[in-house]
Parts: sequence; structure tokens; C-alpha cells
Amino acid sequence: MTPLAPVSPAGRASPHSGQLERLARRGTASMIGAGFSGVFGVVLVVIVTNGFSPAVAGTLFAATAAFLILESVALLGTDTGLVRWLPTQLGSDRAGDLRRTVVVAVAPVLLFSVVVAAGLHTVASGVAPYLVGDAEADTMAGMLRALALVLPVAALHDLVLAATRGAGSMRPTVIVENIGRLGLQSLLVVLTYLAGGGTVMLALAWAVPYVPGLAVSTVWLSRLLRRGAGGRAPATPWAVLAREFWSYTAARGIARVTQTALKRSDIVMVAALASPAEAALYTAASRFIVLGQLFVQSVQQALSPQMSSLFARGEQRAANAVFQAATRWSMIAAWPLYLVTAGFAPALMALFGEGYASASDVVVILSLTMLLATACGPVDSVLLMAGRSWLSLRNSTVALAVNVGLNLVLIPPLGIRGAAIAWAVAIVVRNLLPLFQVRRHLDMWPGTAPSLRVGLAALGCFGLVDAVLWLADLPLVVGISLTAAAAIGYGAVLWTWRGPLELAAFRTALRPRHAPARPGPTAA
Repeated sequence: MTPLAPVSPAGRASPHSGQLERLARRGTASMIGAGFSGVFGVVLVVIVTNGFSPAVAGTLFAATAAFLILESVALLGTDTGLVRWLPTQLGSDRAGDLRRTVVVAVAPVLLFSVVVAAGLHTVASGVAPYLVGDAEADTMAGMLRALALVLPVAALHDLVLAATRGAGSMRPTVIVENIGRLGLQSLLVVLTYLAGGGTVMLALAWAVPYVPGLAVSTVWLSRLLRRGAGGRAPATPWAVLAREFWSYTAARGIARVTQTALKRSDIVMVAALASPAEAALYTAASRFIVLGQLFVQSVQQALSPQMSSLFARGEQRAANAVFQAATRWSMIAAWPLYLVTAGFAPALMALFGEGYASASDVVVILSLTMLLATACGPVDSVLLMAGRSWLSLRNSTVALAVNVGLNLVLIPPLGIRGAAIAWAVAIVVRNLLPLFQVRRHLDMWPGTAPSLRVGLAALGCFGLVDAVLWLADLPLVVGISLTAAAAIGYGAVLWTWRGPLELAAFRTALRPRHAPARPGPTAA
């Protein structure tokens, strides 16, 4: 068994404290954005499931899932490519290549996304019956045609936001995407419901916020690139730069498709193999899992540019320390959330309307699976930032094959519970494969003694509440009171262990950006 990696003892500053403080600052901003994103995501599903019939809700969720899969195809992996290469160029005195790299990424995406959108618009009527059945085929076709109009804008929106992260700022992602676009999306869906709009208007309300999002993020990126330009090294020739960028990004383009399909294809398959109404149930149930994933992904978004810079400078030990800290901090936030959603699954599902509580088993299955996924840490991000994009592609392809195969076998007899089991197995595969590859190829490991403490503390506090709720039929107010007591106990334990958990790094996140730092060891 691989031993747990040591960390700095309580009261002693980590030799990599500068890197941890940087991760804490960026991670805090990203988590705030994830909080808004999660709330808006749940609000959106609540509005749709309560304001429209299960058939219309399920058709919308299936249509938007198909849209996001196609959008990931059109993106060609450039989001990860930009997060990988822009920090590398900034750390290697190649700031003159920043604008050229963005152009190298944008041009193929713009062309290809237009082709994909035109194809979707053309085949919408033909594929709709296979996705949702004959009864909702016309509704699905209208939604797909409406979404196709916005697909190129959505692809460029995600590309530009990734470039802003690669250029060193999390603020555009938080403000433009997590708060602006998703908040406007929820608002427009509410207005569509209040105005009695049809299904095409509902799809457009979901998609149109990408347009102002792209406009604002483009202006923001231009300012960041102008600020970062001016390196001493001459600009790399276009052909060399394109070859460098796409030799890494090509594999990521395929992997991005498989990863998005892994997250979204089960919704489409439930609609096709069961019914749109079942897809609505499944989407609502998985929404709380997505909420937890948003917090984990927020840490990954903050981590990736930093890891790319550290690998470019050959600072392997600092990279491992940041990787372990990201894992611990993700567990601190995500494990209580997943345990609470598992314990309160029936009550939470009731928020989506009558009959949705029947899908609470899906919440429990996926919540408990995500405990393992979070404990593995952001292993895929580490692989990608180390330049192992082909390994990531292989892992995501295997996981997608497992998910699709199990969905085909399990959905017909088990419905949405079969889909939940299939996704749970795929999540385990998707995390264990890169976990051991990171250990083998990079000699890095996410587990530390403090991360083990975090897991035990979360299970001791919130897991105990879950056990009581599952074994006893208690009133909701009693369950909430027990959870509040567990949260207080959990917070007290974390405070006691704040030294080994290196939570002092978050002091920098609370200071003004230009405030002087307290004296401490020089960052590695």
C-alpha cells in the first residue's frame, strides 16, 4: 500500500507556503463562483420541473445535454490547451506568444463550431425521435434547432474564459460565467415561464446568455493579454506555435468530448431508453451531485495554471505539495456536502415537485461515490498540466465505454437507478486510473495524514447523522438540528487541526489584493 505523504507539522510553515497561498487565493475566488453557479443550477432545475410538465422538462434537459456534448466537440480541447500553454509561456519569458496562441486556438474552433451547428440544425428532425420518442419528437427538434443557433457562441465563450484563466485571472470565470451567465439564464427561464412562452422560447432562454457572456469575456481577455505582453524573447513563428499547441491539444479535444459525454450522455440515454419524464427525474437527482462537483472543479480551475507553471520550471516537489493541499481542501468542502445530500435525499428531491422524491436513491448512490472521487484529488488536471494528455484521453475513453455499456444493460430493467449505478462505476474508473498513473509516472500522490483526518471527521460528524436519519423516521426539523450540531463539531475539529491542514494559507484570500503579506518563508 502506498504510504501517506507527510506534510508540515502544526505550527511550522510549509516550505511551499507561497504556492499554497496562491492556490488558496485563486481557489477561494473560484469557490465563491462555484457557490453562485450551484445555486443558480439548482434554481434553474426547480423552475423547470415545477413550471413545466415532466415531459417538457425532460426534453429540455436531454436537448441541453446533447448541446453541451456537441459544444465540447466544437471546442476541440482548446480550453485545456490554453490553460496549459499560456502560463507556460508567461513563466518562460514568451509573453509575445500569448496573442498568437489565442488566435491559433480560436480560428479552428470558430470554423468547426459553425459546421457542427449547421449539422445539428439540419438533422434535428431526424434524430429527435431517437432521443425522446415520437411523442416529444417535434418539441425536441424545435429545441435542438434553437440551440444550434447559439452553439458557436457557446464554444467561443468557453474558449475565451479558459484563456483568461490561463492568463492568470479567475475573476472573469467567477463574474462572467458563474454569476453573470448562469444568473441571467435562470432569470430568462423564469420570465419565459411567467410569460407563458413555448418550448422553443424556453430553449432560447437557456442558451441566449452565452451571447453577452462572450462579449464581456472577450473584452476582459484583451485587457489581460495587453497587460501580459512584452516579453524579451521574440515571438515564435506561427507554424511552430501551431504545431506546439495542437500536438498537445489534439488529444485533449477527443478527451474533452468523452468527459462531457460521461457527464451528460446518461441523461440522453435515460430519455431514449426510458422516457423524457424519467430523464427529468434523473437530471433533478443528479443536480446535487453537480453542485458538489462545482466546488471540486473550482479548485481544479485554480490549480491547473499554477501546476502548469510549476511543471514548466521543474518544481516537482512544490507541484506535489499543491496537489495534496488541493485534495485536502476539496475534501473539507465536498465531503460534508455529499454526506448531507445523501442523508436528506428525499427532502431535497421534494423541492423539484410532486413525484420527484422517488429518485432519492439516485442521490444516495452518486453522493457516496463522489466521496471516493474527491479523495483521489484533481488527478486528471495533474496529468494534463504535466503534458500527459494522451493518458487522460485513454482514461476518459475507458470510463465512457464503461458508462455507456452499463447504461445499455441497466437502464431497461432498473430505469434511473441503473443509470446511477452505471455513472457511479464510471466515476470510480475515471478516478482510479489517473490516480495510479500520477503515482507511477510523476511520483505524486494526493493522500496525506491530514486528508485522512478530514475524511474521518466528516464521517464521524455527518455520516453519523446520516445513519440516524436512515434508521429512524425523524421529523425534518430534528434532522436539520442534528446536522447543525454536526457542522459545529466539524468546524471545531478543523480549527483544532488548522496547522496540519495548512488553513493559514487562506489568510491571503481575505486580505486586499495589494495588501503587504506577513513575513514568512520564501516560496519555492
